[in-house]
Amino acid sequence: MDYGECECGGKLSPVWFQEEEIAIMHGIMCRTGRHRRAVSHLVCEECLRNYAVDDSFDGPWTRS
Repeated sequence: MDYGECECGGKLSPVWFQEEEIAIMHGIMCRTGRHRRAVSHLVCEECLRNYAVDDSFDGPWTRS
């Protein structure tokens, strides 16, 4: 998948992480047992500049 180009012309790559879903129940933070593969940010392979992203790159929530 192509994630675009940096201002310097370098290729952008995603930085992936595993996100756990947390819900607030009766004022207490609880893990729901669901997780997804998500993108933290994009990084340029040439100059290492970071670009913020929204959750549009993130995968679906699944049960463990």
